[in-house]
Amino acid sequence: MKQTGLLLFLLLTTALASAQERTLVRDLERDVPGKGTVHIESDARLDSLIGYVSDALTGTRIKATGYRIQVFAGNNTRAAKEQATEIDKYIRANYPDLPVYTMFKSPRWLCVVGDFLYYEEAYETMRKLKKETPYKGIIILRKQEIKVPL
Repeated sequence: MKQTGLLLFLLLTTALASAQERTLVRDLERDVPGKGTVHIESDARLDSLIGYVSDALTGTRIKATGYRIQVFAGNNTRAAKEQATEIDKYIRANYPDLPVYTMFKSPRWLCVVGDFLYYEEAYETMRKLKKETPYKGIIILRKQEIKVPL
């Protein structure tokens, strides 16, 4: 009986300690590479007033209609697949913040990048890619199903 009570007490204190670490203020202070850091000086009582981060919402993405940039479109040959994969690797290495999608949509291989809600964002990224990469047949695709972070 004493062991069960002790075990329950330890589990409860562990759960409370981990919940206190996941406050909204602490979540804002996390270090994200390439995005900078935020430091918030506040009273500990503020955390209890604001609340905690829900694990269900962290990293959640919703589907929306938006824009993507087509970097490559080939035919259905093995060479086109290899070229699409090569372009995928190049974009991932040089633009790590851009999501890259390489896929086969009959009858061709495609390599598209980005998840943009607004045309202006897609246009600016397209101009940057045309200027900085050897690929010149880059176009914007409209009415694409994109993944937007919450």
